[in-house]
Amino acid sequence: MTVLAKTRLRDRVLSGHGTLMGQCLEAGLPVASSCSGRGACARCAVSVLAGMEALSKPDTHELLVLARNGYLEQVRLSCQCRVWDRSAMVLITTGYW
Repeated sequence: MTVLAKTRLRDRVLSGHGTLMGQCLEAGLPVASSCSGRGACARCAVSVLAGMEALSKPDTHELLVLARNGYLEQVRLSCQCRVWDRSAMVLITTGYW
């Protein structure tokens, strides 16, 4: 499994387990958040450029928060999302990287 975070400077390989937010923070990438990862503020949203099918399905709460903030289908809250298929490649990015 490879999770790549596409930044302006270079792609970063994320490792470990847990949420995408946790993996980004572990790799030294900043993740915006004002709700401490509870899935309320939607500031940690990431665009999934590839590998959406390898991620956990969004629950009702995440879907409501995404809809309330006008996000498209290829966006997930990094604090609520986990990689389930360890054999897949996932590529994510966000506007502030």
